[in-house]
This record gives sequence, structure tokens and C-alpha cells, in this order.
Amino acid sequence: MTETVLTPRVIEQLNRPTGDAVCLPNAAYTSPEILDRERDEIFDRQWVIAGVGAELPRRGDVVPVEIAGRPVVLTRNRAGAVRAFHNVCRHRGLQLVGKARRGCATLVCPYHSWAYSLDGELKKTPHFGGHDCDDSPALDRREYGLAEIRCETWYDLIFVNLSGDAPPLADCMGPLESRWADYDLSRLRHGGSATFEVEANWKLAVENFVESYHLPWTHPSLNDYSRMQAHFNMLEPTYMGQGSQGYDSVAAGHPDLPTFPDLPEARRSTAEYPYVMPNLMLGMHPSYLFVFAIQPLSPGRTREIFHFYFVGDAAMGDDLAAQRQRPIEAWTGINAEDIEMIEGMQRGRHSPGYAGGRFSPYHEATTHEFQRRIANQLGRDTAAARVASE
Repeated sequence: MTETVLTPRVIEQLNRPTGDAVCLPNAAYTSPEILDRERDEIFDRQWVIAGVGAELPRRGDVVPVEIAGRPVVLTRNRAGAVRAFHNVCRHRGLQLVGKARRGCATLVCPYHSWAYSLDGELKKTPHFGGHDCDDSPALDRREYGLAEIRCETWYDLIFVNLSGDAPPLADCMGPLESRWADYDLSRLRHGGSATFEVEANWKLAVENFVESYHLPWTHPSLNDYSRMQAHFNMLEPTYMGQGSQGYDSVAAGHPDLPTFPDLPEARRSTAEYPYVMPNLMLGMHPSYLFVFAIQPLSPGRTREIFHFYFVGDAAMGDDLAAQRQRPIEAWTGINAEDIEMIEGMQRGRHSPGYAGGRFSPYHEATTHEFQRRIANQLGRDTAAARVASE
């Protein structure tokens, strides 16, 4: 299916300059086979945000997550380190953890009660060798611990790499951290979250995020304090997106939130919204950061998870509770406006009246680059597989 959707002509059209390029065809957003390829070739091979440390703040906390349909469990072990494992019992393949848990000493499978430590070691196999006999020469427990997944953190963000062979996470996040050297990211404190279920392909959520062309019509209130004309594109090897040089915190409704200390004057009215492939979107503001993670559930369904971080312990006081809530409520409303457009685009992907549109050479260079990278990644792997089979 990938070969019939991402044909050489489709890839050639996407590799043209932005003003001449043609968008991905409908099937790239509706085909289960394309999503399977994206899971195998993109989500498995790259660093993917799986959660944040605030979701499992204490030793013994356990959180199940999905990575493009693959069940994963995050644990915080006795030493306080975060570990990641495939969320499946090694006995009969049952999903091990179904909901978040607190203060666990072990992970116990509900089917036959096999028990694992928070470091993945298989500890108990009740009656495996017969009544009241947990051991058997047929089973070496050391070989049947949970399958571990490579896991690293960047500040409070937890990343996993399912293939285990991606470059170091620092190679992925380092350039963005350098761009944000003016912001003391160690001061960020988690202050809220929100989850959305969207009836649309995950790529449409990304494409919408990385461009500001739609602001005046989709987000008229946002456009009042972060105007489209003040936006600029960011297009780098490890991230892309857009930003605003005219962000007004007073008009946005949260003038009293503490800002990052010692920000240069230009940064005090700047907001930046980078996307890091494949599923992390960020919103940096003078007084807060949002983390926007997306998880594909099916070709036409996506889960979006927002986390909001504020600057310093003082920002977390009760006296600023209402101020903290304002950006959360604002972005919840903005995202609802985006979801309406994204879901409309997904419905349009089932119409024969659309077969791939065009990009604004000024506003949509980032959208074009995202589609180009997706098409070339899947197209290259498809071509390699075809050559290998010949």
C-alpha cells in the first residue's frame, strides 16, 4: 500500500520548492497500512515523548502509555529512576498494567499472578511447577523479565526509543535547548494537564501546529495578542515550527505570572512553538511552557495531551492559582478551535474532490517540510525493502 500511495511522483512533487510542491494524497491520512509503516519506520526508530515525570512523581509510581498503538509502562523504581518496559506479561502476553498505580512494590499480572519488580525482573511465578511449587527447571526467571525499552529524560519530559538504536537524546533536543539558552528550564514546575481525543490523523494535528497562516480566521482572539503578521518560521534539522515576536502577556490575561529571570527584552514579547518529530510540540512563553504530546490511535483518531509548566516555586502559590488557570483555559479553547478544523480536514480526506493541495510559499514552508520528511522517510524505506527483495 505504501508504494501505491507514496509513489515516486508523489515524492518528487513534495521534494520541489514549497511554492511548487503538492501536498500528500488522501490515503496518507486514511490508510491503516500507512499508519503501520509510520509506526515501524518513524515512531519505533526515533525518540518519542512518552510522558512527563510529574505523572509518576514518587518511587513506586507506575503509568501505562501507548506509543502509536504499542503498550508501554513507565515505572519509577526504588532509586527514583524512571524505567520503561513493553507493557506485556512474558507468560501469555497479557497487557500487564491497565491504569496508573501509586506506591507499587511489584507489577502483578492479573491472569496468573506472575510478578515483576519495578526494574523488570521476574520475581514470582505462582504454582508454575505444580501446586505450591513456584519454580521449575523449564523456566529460568532471569530470561523472562519484562522487555526493557531505552528511556531517557530531558528535564521533566520522558522519552523512549523502541528500536534502541536512535542517536543520543541530546542530539535530538540539544539544538532546541541551545536556542532557548536564555530560559532557565530547570525552574519549570508542572501546573496542570488536559487530554483530548481527536477524530483525525495525527499528521493533521502536526501540520496545523507548525503554521500560523490560519490564525486570523480560526483563532481571532489569539490573533488579537499574537498577530499572524508578527509570526516567523523556524526550520532546523531537529525541529520546526513558528513563533511570534509580538506576544502580549497582558492581553493574554496572565500579566502577574513570574517570568523566566534575566530574559533579554526581545524575549519578553516572544513566543515560540517548535515541533520535534515525531510527536512532541512545545509552546515557550515568557512565563510558562506547554508540552503538547500526540499519540496516533488509528488512521482517523489521535490522542492529544497537554502539560503546562510555570516558572519557579513562587508561580505555584495559591495566590496565583487563577493566573495559572488562564493560559490553561486559553489553550484549551484554542485547541478546541483547532480540533474543529483538523476533524474537518480528516472528513475531507475521504472526498474524491481533494487529491492533494498546494502550500503557501510564505506561511507553510514548515508544513511542507514536515510532509516532505514523512514521505521521504517512508518512501526510502519502501524502496530499500523492494531492492532487498529483488
